[in-house]
Amino acid sequence: MTNIKSARAKKLLEQPRFIKAEQTPLMKKYPGTDLRLWVALEWDEHIVKNLSFYGELQDHQKIILESMASLLIGKPITKLDELSIRECEAFLRDRNSEAAIEGMTDSDESTLKKVFQWLRVWPRETAAQEYRFPSEKGLFRNLKLVDKVREVKAFLNSPEILTLYKNIARPELVDVEDLTVYIHAPYSSERDRSLFEELHILGVEAFQEENLNFIPDA
Repeated sequence: MTNIKSARAKKLLEQPRFIKAEQTPLMKKYPGTDLRLWVALEWDEHIVKNLSFYGELQDHQKIILESMASLLIGKPITKLDELSIRECEAFLRDRNSEAAIEGMTDSDESTLKKVFQWLRVWPRETAAQEYRFPSEKGLFRNLKLVDKVREVKAFLNSPEILTLYKNIARPELVDVEDLTVYIHAPYSSERDRSLFEELHILGVEAFQEENLNFIPDA
Protein backbone atom coordinates (compact mmCIF):
# COMPACT_ATOMS: atom_id res chain seq x y z
CA MET A 1 0.00 0.00 0.00
CA THR A 2 1.36 3.39 -0.96
CA ASN A 3 1.96 6.07 1.64
CA ILE A 4 2.02 9.78 0.74
CA LYS A 5 4.67 11.29 3.00
CA SER A 6 5.63 14.79 1.88
CA ALA A 7 3.61 17.86 2.87
CA ARG A 8 3.90 19.12 -0.69
CA ALA A 9 2.28 15.98 -2.10
CA LYS A 10 -0.47 16.01 0.53
CA LYS A 11 -1.29 19.62 -0.34
CA LEU A 12 -1.67 18.67 -4.01
CA LEU A 13 -4.14 15.96 -3.01
CA GLU A 14 -6.16 18.49 -1.06
CA GLN A 15 -5.91 21.27 -3.66
CA PRO A 16 -5.25 19.69 -7.07
CA ARG A 17 -4.50 22.00 -9.99
CA PHE A 18 -4.48 19.59 -12.91
CA ILE A 19 -6.70 16.71 -11.75
CA LYS A 20 -10.17 17.85 -12.76
CA ALA A 21 -13.50 17.03 -11.14
CA GLU A 22 -15.16 16.36 -14.49
CA GLN A 23 -14.24 15.40 -18.02
CA THR A 24 -13.80 18.20 -20.59
CA PRO A 25 -14.47 18.04 -24.36
CA LEU A 26 -10.74 18.30 -25.13
CA MET A 27 -9.89 15.16 -23.20
CA LYS A 28 -8.87 11.92 -24.88
CA LYS A 29 -9.43 8.54 -23.23
CA TYR A 30 -6.32 6.60 -22.24
CA PRO A 31 -6.53 3.32 -24.21
CA GLY A 32 -5.06 1.04 -21.54
CA THR A 33 -7.26 -1.39 -19.62
CA ASP A 34 -5.53 -0.97 -16.25
CA LEU A 35 -6.58 2.64 -15.68
CA ARG A 36 -9.69 4.73 -16.37
CA LEU A 37 -8.18 8.05 -17.36
CA TRP A 38 -8.92 10.97 -19.68
CA VAL A 39 -6.26 13.53 -20.58
CA ALA A 40 -6.22 16.95 -22.23
CA LEU A 41 -2.87 17.87 -23.79
CA GLU A 42 -2.49 21.11 -25.73
CA TRP A 43 0.60 22.75 -27.14
CA ASP A 44 1.42 25.74 -29.30
CA GLU A 45 4.68 26.17 -31.22
CA HIS A 46 6.07 23.12 -29.38
CA ILE A 47 5.35 24.59 -25.91
CA VAL A 48 2.93 22.74 -23.61
CA LYS A 49 0.00 25.01 -22.77
CA ASN A 50 -2.32 22.62 -20.95
CA LEU A 51 -2.10 19.18 -19.40
CA SER A 52 -5.01 18.05 -17.26
CA PHE A 53 -6.51 14.75 -16.13
CA TYR A 54 -9.79 13.18 -15.10
CA GLY A 55 -10.51 9.65 -14.01
CA GLU A 56 -10.65 7.00 -11.33
CA LEU A 57 -7.22 7.49 -9.80
CA GLN A 58 -5.46 6.40 -6.66
CA ASP A 59 -3.67 9.00 -4.54
CA HIS A 60 -0.16 8.14 -5.76
CA GLN A 61 -1.35 8.33 -9.38
CA LYS A 62 -2.97 11.72 -8.79
CA ILE A 63 0.14 13.34 -7.34
CA ILE A 64 2.52 11.88 -9.95
CA LEU A 65 0.28 13.25 -12.71
CA GLU A 66 -0.01 16.59 -10.87
CA SER A 67 3.78 16.69 -10.71
CA MET A 68 4.05 15.78 -14.38
CA ALA A 69 1.80 18.68 -15.40
CA SER A 70 3.72 21.10 -13.18
CA LEU A 71 7.01 20.06 -14.78
CA LEU A 72 5.72 20.19 -18.37
CA ILE A 73 3.43 23.22 -18.71
CA GLY A 74 5.36 26.10 -20.20
CA LYS A 75 8.16 23.78 -21.36
CA PRO A 76 8.96 22.35 -24.81
CA ILE A 77 6.83 19.31 -25.56
CA THR A 78 10.03 17.36 -26.22
CA LYS A 79 10.55 17.28 -22.44
CA LEU A 80 7.97 14.50 -22.47
CA ASP A 81 10.69 12.25 -23.88
CA GLU A 82 12.94 12.92 -20.88
CA LEU A 83 10.48 13.07 -18.00
CA SER A 84 10.48 10.06 -15.68
CA ILE A 85 8.41 8.89 -12.72
CA ARG A 86 11.49 9.35 -10.54
CA GLU A 87 11.79 13.01 -11.57
CA CYS A 88 8.08 13.56 -10.85
CA GLU A 89 8.45 11.96 -7.42
CA ALA A 90 11.56 14.04 -6.65
CA PHE A 91 9.61 17.22 -7.49
CA LEU A 92 7.16 16.32 -4.73
CA ARG A 93 9.74 15.92 -1.97
CA ASP A 94 10.04 18.25 1.02
CA ARG A 95 13.70 17.25 1.40
CA ASN A 96 15.92 15.65 -1.23
CA SER A 97 16.81 12.74 1.05
CA GLU A 98 13.22 11.75 1.89
CA ALA A 99 10.91 10.10 -0.64
CA ALA A 100 7.54 11.79 -1.19
CA ILE A 101 5.84 8.41 -1.76
CA GLU A 102 6.58 5.07 -0.18
CA GLY A 103 5.30 1.63 -1.05
CA MET A 104 4.87 1.96 -4.82
CA THR A 105 5.07 -1.51 -6.34
CA ASP A 106 6.54 -2.50 -9.71
CA SER A 107 2.96 -2.85 -10.93
CA ASP A 108 2.14 0.70 -9.78
CA GLU A 109 5.16 2.06 -11.65
CA SER A 110 4.40 -0.02 -14.74
CA THR A 111 0.88 1.43 -14.97
CA LEU A 112 2.20 4.99 -14.76
CA LYS A 113 4.99 4.28 -17.26
CA LYS A 114 2.36 3.18 -19.81
CA VAL A 115 0.59 6.53 -19.37
CA PHE A 116 3.90 8.36 -19.87
CA GLN A 117 4.60 6.35 -23.03
CA TRP A 118 1.14 7.03 -24.41
CA LEU A 119 1.54 10.77 -23.83
CA ARG A 120 4.90 10.71 -25.63
CA VAL A 121 3.23 9.22 -28.69
CA TRP A 122 0.33 11.70 -28.70
CA PRO A 123 2.10 14.70 -30.28
CA ARG A 124 3.93 12.42 -32.69
CA GLU A 125 0.63 11.08 -34.02
CA THR A 126 0.06 14.60 -35.33
CA ALA A 127 3.61 15.30 -36.49
CA ALA A 128 4.78 11.86 -37.60
CA GLN A 129 5.94 11.46 -41.17
CA GLU A 130 6.36 8.40 -43.34
CA TYR A 131 9.91 7.13 -43.02
CA ARG A 132 12.14 6.51 -46.01
CA PHE A 133 15.85 5.94 -45.61
CA PRO A 134 17.56 8.62 -47.76
CA SER A 135 19.43 6.72 -50.47
CA GLU A 136 21.80 9.64 -51.02
CA LYS A 137 23.38 8.83 -47.65
CA GLY A 138 24.71 5.55 -48.97
CA LEU A 139 24.57 2.31 -47.00
CA PHE A 140 23.22 2.40 -43.44
CA ARG A 141 26.20 0.36 -42.23
CA ASN A 142 28.59 3.11 -43.36
CA LEU A 143 26.87 5.97 -41.54
CA LYS A 144 28.44 7.68 -38.56
CA LEU A 145 26.93 6.72 -35.21
CA VAL A 146 25.12 10.04 -34.82
CA ASP A 147 23.49 9.57 -38.24
CA LYS A 148 22.50 5.97 -37.48
CA VAL A 149 20.86 7.13 -34.25
CA ARG A 150 18.99 9.89 -36.06
CA GLU A 151 17.69 7.53 -38.75
CA VAL A 152 16.62 4.79 -36.34
CA LYS A 153 14.78 7.32 -34.18
CA ALA A 154 12.97 8.64 -37.26
CA PHE A 155 12.04 5.07 -38.22
CA LEU A 156 10.68 4.32 -34.73
CA ASN A 157 8.66 7.55 -34.86
CA SER A 158 7.04 6.72 -38.21
CA PRO A 159 3.26 6.18 -38.49
CA GLU A 160 3.80 2.53 -39.41
CA ILE A 161 5.57 1.82 -36.12
CA LEU A 162 3.17 3.97 -34.08
CA THR A 163 0.31 1.94 -35.55
CA LEU A 164 2.11 -1.35 -34.94
CA TYR A 165 2.57 -0.49 -31.26
CA LYS A 166 -0.75 1.29 -30.83
CA ASN A 167 -2.08 1.24 -27.24
CA ILE A 168 1.12 -0.20 -25.79
CA ALA A 169 4.53 1.21 -24.91
CA ARG A 170 6.26 2.55 -28.01
CA PRO A 171 9.72 1.11 -28.77
CA GLU A 172 12.59 3.46 -27.95
CA LEU A 173 16.18 3.39 -29.14
CA VAL A 174 18.79 2.47 -26.53
CA ASP A 175 21.99 2.15 -28.58
CA VAL A 176 23.45 1.29 -31.98
CA GLU A 177 26.61 -0.75 -32.51
CA ASP A 178 27.48 -1.30 -36.18
CA LEU A 179 24.44 -3.25 -37.46
CA THR A 180 23.10 -4.14 -34.02
CA VAL A 181 20.30 -1.93 -32.70
CA TYR A 182 19.27 -2.15 -29.04
CA ILE A 183 15.64 -1.20 -28.53
CA HIS A 184 13.62 -0.81 -25.34
CA ALA A 185 10.27 -2.43 -26.08
CA PRO A 186 7.75 -4.80 -24.49
CA TYR A 187 9.03 -8.36 -24.80
CA SER A 188 7.43 -10.44 -22.02
CA SER A 189 4.48 -12.02 -23.83
CA GLU A 190 4.19 -14.00 -27.05
CA ARG A 191 2.37 -11.05 -28.61
CA ASP A 192 5.18 -8.69 -27.57
CA ARG A 193 7.78 -10.95 -29.17
CA SER A 194 5.71 -11.24 -32.34
CA LEU A 195 5.44 -7.46 -32.57
CA PHE A 196 9.19 -7.11 -32.03
CA GLU A 197 9.90 -9.59 -34.82
CA GLU A 198 7.63 -7.59 -37.13
CA LEU A 199 9.46 -4.42 -36.06
CA HIS A 200 12.76 -6.10 -37.00
CA ILE A 201 11.44 -7.14 -40.41
CA LEU A 202 10.25 -3.58 -41.09
CA GLY A 203 13.66 -2.27 -40.02
CA VAL A 204 15.50 -4.60 -42.39
CA GLU A 205 13.23 -3.45 -45.22
CA ALA A 206 13.52 0.26 -44.34
CA PHE A 207 17.31 0.32 -44.09
CA GLN A 208 17.90 -2.33 -46.79
CA GLU A 209 20.32 -4.19 -44.52
CA GLU A 210 19.63 -7.94 -44.37
CA ASN A 211 22.16 -8.33 -41.52
CA LEU A 212 20.55 -5.64 -39.38
CA ASN A 213 19.92 -7.06 -35.91
CA PHE A 214 17.38 -5.74 -33.41
CA ILE A 215 18.00 -6.69 -29.77
CA PRO A 216 15.23 -6.14 -27.18
CA ASP A 217 16.18 -4.24 -24.06
CA ALA A 218 12.92 -4.73 -22.16
